[in-house]
Amino acid sequence: MHASNRSRGRLAAGSIAFAALIAGASLAGCSPDGQAGDQLGSAASESEIMAIGSALSETASTCPPPYPYVPSPSPGGTEEYRALDEPGFLSPATSPLSTLSADVDTASYCNLRRMVAQRYAPAVVPAGAVRTEELLNYFDYAYPEPVGSDLFGVSAQMSDCPWNDQTKLLVMGFATEKDGDASSAGANLVFLIDVSGSMDDPDKLPLVKDSFAALVEGLTERDRVSVVTYASGERVLLEGVPGDDKRRIMRAVDGLVAEGSTNGEAGLEQAYRLAESSFIEGGVNRVVMASDGDLNVGISSESELHDFVERKRETGVYLSVLGFGSGNYKDNKMETLADHGNGAYHYIDCAEEARRVLGRNLRANLVPLADDVKIQVEFNPDRVKGYRLIGYENRALADEEFRDDAADAGEVGAGHAFTVAYEIVPARSAFEAGASALKYGSDADDRQDGRRSEANGGEWLTCTMRYRPAGTVEAVEQALVVDDESCTDDPNGDWTFAAAVIECGMALHRSPHAGTATLESARDLLASCELTDQQQGFETLLADLARQEGAHGSCNRY
Repeated sequence: MHASNRSRGRLAAGSIAFAALIAGASLAGCSPDGQAGDQLGSAASESEIMAIGSALSETASTCPPPYPYVPSPSPGGTEEYRALDEPGFLSPATSPLSTLSADVDTASYCNLRRMVAQRYAPAVVPAGAVRTEELLNYFDYAYPEPVGSDLFGVSAQMSDCPWNDQTKLLVMGFATEKDGDASSAGANLVFLIDVSGSMDDPDKLPLVKDSFAALVEGLTERDRVSVVTYASGERVLLEGVPGDDKRRIMRAVDGLVAEGSTNGEAGLEQAYRLAESSFIEGGVNRVVMASDGDLNVGISSESELHDFVERKRETGVYLSVLGFGSGNYKDNKMETLADHGNGAYHYIDCAEEARRVLGRNLRANLVPLADDVKIQVEFNPDRVKGYRLIGYENRALADEEFRDDAADAGEVGAGHAFTVAYEIVPARSAFEAGASALKYGSDADDRQDGRRSEANGGEWLTCTMRYRPAGTVEAVEQALVVDDESCTDDPNGDWTFAAAVIECGMALHRSPHAGTATLESARDLLASCELTDQQQGFETLLADLARQEGAHGSCNRY
């Protein structure tokens, strides 16, 4: 039997079992009185999701390894990644403010995990594929939950930088309440699925079907589901179906076959039209796109995609982007869609990751708690000689955009957390570091006369968050002051783990600021702290990278 026929045979068998489970799962989602369960955001129980997962296609991969992927003779194939210009150190004397958009995307870490499974040597991992903030934000940390009326719990810890003995590493954590208030008006979801010929691989369309199984399991009668496919043209399979009609939804998805070219423009236009026609006031309105990003008909360049989704953002419809596959994967296009389409970006490398993103974390990833979340850090030049933001290269904002509520920024859901890290050069360090009224008085007169408030003498910086609670128009602010009390010679496990992730990111990115950081030094940091089960997955990834580095030569060519 031809290999593709064998694959389709296995898929068909898996689909039969899958359909049976969906039928049972729809009944399991009902309460004793016959009514559907909680609104979107209350995902099915893990046991239900795992039951579905047990009947998934044999071709779907599992996490952690082994993976069913076969390495390409030339790693990367025709994959495309955006070049990232890593900023250097800035001086508070000339650049006292650092402004960025919050980011809870995790695509980069899962894509890296896929590359490691494909036996990529560190030296050939595309530098543009390594976005350090997405590596950091994949993992759970013990950040404090919000207190009082604050929407975010915040924490900060600063200690000696592991890769540079003349600088400090500051790690700031931001976390929403796991059970924070979110919309109860239901969700209007449009599944936009790429069924072009390039999706005819085990880690593409079959895995898409598995992923939507996890998502559908969390829907209820309050929700409305539409399904649009695109290849040479677009096709509407479902329009406005109640979310509790799980069998009907999954029959539509499970019957998909990959063939034809990739007219992403037609698909996106149709998906947004359906989302707008079924718009739920006060609810969640979102297009969920699944693709390898290989758009070759209609709009296909990054600039065209940027302009398209920015226009559509004004409709109030969010965009979630789910990336699949390898060889021809277009990370640059998928990231552009998410960053400028008021949405989030996840890469799905295995069935377990699908269950994590669209099953257990459904509420966080689909129901926004805060929109246009921005961070602005003001450094005290009395304490800070220089600083550099680690990661977030493509999420930087102009300082004046911080209080410009028309400027787009990231969305954050209930139970989301994200990490922001800076390498800081203390004022007394020998290391050479290269808007509105400022708290630390850096205007010309103050610099000349040395007039600064003694009350700020122990402060290193002030971090201000600005965001709009979902469903509101007015932005609110929340501040965190980092002072001497945030400094420690004995940092906690979260700080140490974050430092290890950063070292890994710098090594793979071939960072000119990496200092003594290597993959081995990152592993040494991990050895000094107690790891959660999730964090142990990163430890395994580092070990695999180190083995590949030993077999193929160092990636640390700075």
